[in-house]
Amino acid sequence: MVTVRAYAGRDALTLGMDAVADVVVSDTRLADISGVDLARALQATSDLGTALPVVLITTDDPDRQSVLEALEAGVWEYLAFPFDGATFSARLRTFAGAKRRADRFRDESLLDQPTGVYSMRGLTRRARELGAGVQRLRTPIGCVAVAADILHDGQHREPPASEAALLADLLRSTGRAGDVVGRTGAGEFAVFTPGSGPGGTAAYVQRLEVAVNSTPRGAGQAWRLRAAWCAASGEEHTPDPVDMLQRTSAELRKLRGGLTNEVRVREVTLPLRAATADHPRRG
Repeated sequence: MVTVRAYAGRDALTLGMDAVADVVVSDTRLADISGVDLARALQATSDLGTALPVVLITTDDPDRQSVLEALEAGVWEYLAFPFDGATFSARLRTFAGAKRRADRFRDESLLDQPTGVYSMRGLTRRARELGAGVQRLRTPIGCVAVAADILHDGQHREPPASEAALLADLLRSTGRAGDVVGRTGAGEFAVFTPGSGPGGTAAYVQRLEVAVNSTPRGAGQAWRLRAAWCAASGEEHTPDPVDMLQRTSAELRKLRGGLTNEVRVREVTLPLRAATADHPRRG
């Protein structure tokens, strides 16, 4: 096992222990927060929630209420020192194995568990399915890559992971029932708009920008939309939805990388692909 050490609760959160650790082992009393509060904070920011193994260790004689509080907060094990090293190592291996299985399940799932929208794997599969219909029927389609950075005192920063579900809900409520929403990164999403050509997709982006930018986040903070989009009418050429997803996602990351740039929304030009002659035209 490889050990990453942090000497205070805030250090553990800054290092992103919720993302890199298979098991978190903490003293019950840290310099800045309690071990129970650290467990709550780590599990609140982790995509796995309480499936992130956290073990608390104390040199005190813990009372029943303290142990119950820790277990109800999602702590997996509460140990009083001294304890048997071999037993402790066996527990760590078991907990790490459970965490890795949860990681594999999350990676292989077609749904993103924290938000309820498609995972990247699921979104790519749906893109291929949409592509078959688009090329056969020559229907219009759009793709929008979206992120909402936090604006606070004029400075942009990454939103906490806990806000991903809120943004996913906003994307679904702003769009239509037939739109396909997926999570493509920690704070990034993509939306396919089947049946919407350039005009309809541009209108969706405008509605989304108003909705996101007008959603207060408290403490003087606000979301600011970053979006890259593309669309095709389906008449002149047939786009590949997987290519649309890749192009808009790459452009979104460029927009997010230039946070001082006033450009927040950008249209991506699609390469022309001739429609196949033997595909029937609509109507």
